[in-house]
Amino acid sequence: MSAYHPYKPGDSSRVPAASGNTIAKANKAGKRIRGEIACAECRRLKIRCDRTVPCTTCVKRGCAALCPNGTIPPGQGSRFVLAATEHLEVELAKLEARRHALEDALAIAHAAESDEPHPLLTSRDGDDKDEGSPTPPLEKPVKTEDEEVSNLAETIGTLYVGRGGAVRFFGPSGGSESLLLRSSGHQSPSISRFDQLPELDDSYLPPEIIHCVNCFPLSPNMPTSSILASIESFLPPVERAIALCDTFLEHLSWMFHIVSRQEVVGRLIPAVYKQSDIPYGPHQLSLMLVVLGIGALVDLELEPYNLEAQHYYRLARAALVLQSVLSEASIVTVKAVHLMSIYNGMSGKESNLENSYALLNLAGQIATRIGVHVDPSMWNFQGRELYERRVYFWNLLSATLWQSLVTGRPPAILSNYIDCKIPTAEEEATFQQGEVTLGFGIWGFQASTTCLLPVVRATLGTKPPTYESVLELEKKIRQFVCPPPDSHTSERTPESMRRFVRSHYQDLTMTDYPDNPLLSPYGKSVTTAYSSACVILDDTRGQYMKKPLLVARVWRIWSFAFAAAVGLLRITSEF
Repeated sequence: MSAYHPYKPGDSSRVPAASGNTIAKANKAGKRIRGEIACAECRRLKIRCDRTVPCTTCVKRGCAALCPNGTIPPGQGSRFVLAATEHLEVELAKLEARRHALEDALAIAHAAESDEPHPLLTSRDGDDKDEGSPTPPLEKPVKTEDEEVSNLAETIGTLYVGRGGAVRFFGPSGGSESLLLRSSGHQSPSISRFDQLPELDDSYLPPEIIHCVNCFPLSPNMPTSSILASIESFLPPVERAIALCDTFLEHLSWMFHIVSRQEVVGRLIPAVYKQSDIPYGPHQLSLMLVVLGIGALVDLELEPYNLEAQHYYRLARAALVLQSVLSEASIVTVKAVHLMSIYNGMSGKESNLENSYALLNLAGQIATRIGVHVDPSMWNFQGRELYERRVYFWNLLSATLWQSLVTGRPPAILSNYIDCKIPTAEEEATFQQGEVTLGFGIWGFQASTTCLLPVVRATLGTKPPTYESVLELEKKIRQFVCPPPDSHTSERTPESMRRFVRSHYQDLTMTDYPDNPLLSPYGKSVTTAYSSACVILDDTRGQYMKKPLLVARVWRIWSFAFAAAVGLLRITSEF
């Protein structure tokens, strides 16, 4: 039978009629509650009581919870309850940390053997319950409207406001870059040392070219033919142009496939260098120039972020604006803008990252405007041109989706309107002859539509997905066929980097930044994120040992590695 609670009014059914002492105690307790007599603790200590509830004396001594009817057991130190409180709190914190560390270690060790939680970890309240009594199910708390708005704000992302009012938005999956920006705002100027790289002095260029560079991406409304001829006068020898194109394909084909060797070396260079009668326009010239610029960036015989690359990039910008990007666009325009996005991402300047994001989105918008997302067979394309348009669209889509995950921003190409078919293995075998091996190939395109698109939808939606849907998505990714074994065993750069990016593709799509410890209801996801982050960092370290000069120049590799490191830090901080 439960005892009478002095804080509630007495009920006649609780008071036995035959007990006079109980009635007297109840009356006294009621008087203390009403402040008519001194509280029980002040009476025990024989000190003055101001008869408030709780009284001032009990509040000062740290026993306000006992006032007015409770008392402290007599003994040494009973007059100074708070004397050892701070010491006891420190000891309690140490014991709690030790307990959590042991439980987390047990969870990690047990996760390698079973997906089920360890019996000792099924409840943190197990010590307070009888061994045989079942744990009552917890009722799901009903969220208020304010709580839902607060949770929604947390899932939408972060708004970074820099000096001068410049604003950048980072969605829920773009937290790692916002951490870098936040730290750079409070550190010494050495943090921005990449923005102090040697800058090309373009005073050697004619004023009309400089004006076109500054007008990018808008048209300057100037005579095209004379400026085009002026730009061409600054081209390198044809042998150097071909060497830079080959360097570009050799060192970056594992990452994306935007242009083929036949397109650049077989058609563009002969046309621009007047070795053939193939017609070309400003956007074709811009495409060739930006390929030269990126080729110079990844030319391992040159310094990183060298001036030669900046020279070609400026010429590419000037050539692109000589023809309207919006009203006179073609697939060549899309490719040129896409490659300019890549150049900005690899240029070594942190301030250029925003340009990289903006240009890739622009490329996606132009692509949908001219129908690149529709299968080219609808427009009667055939053979190699049909294959190359399909390959390029899926590379553009993959780049857009990865950019969305990195920045936490919505993709420029919406999945509901994609109607472009994935190239077949037979087409790849036929039309990739003589070309550098594709990085992901047909398998990568299938992974984009099967895994990457659902991950982007689940991660970047304004309403967070349920945990059950997250587990279903994780299961779907794990069941997706792993990359086929690479038959190439050479250590040439394309094959080596191809094996590198394929080795942890699934881990990249499952890496997250969890706020929950291992023993939360989301412990399985935390374990998955932990193991995936370890794979990414281990593969990155191994590939850096093999190709240090090239890996050091590809910023996307380090973006993923940094995100994995942040995930590991957040998980281990819970231990």
